[in-house]
Amino acid sequence: QSIRQGQRIATMGEGPGQKPRLHFEIRRNGKPVNPRQFLPAR
Repeated sequence: QSIRQGQRIATMGEGPGQKPRLHFEIRRNGKPVNPRQFLPAR
């Protein structure tokens, strides 16, 4: 699935006794790649 810049990719919630968390993957040609190369530095 392709997305555009600024497009929402997820919403987060939390369950009882859990902290909010998000899991996502970036794949190129069907293979997982390190998402850090696509994210801004913190």
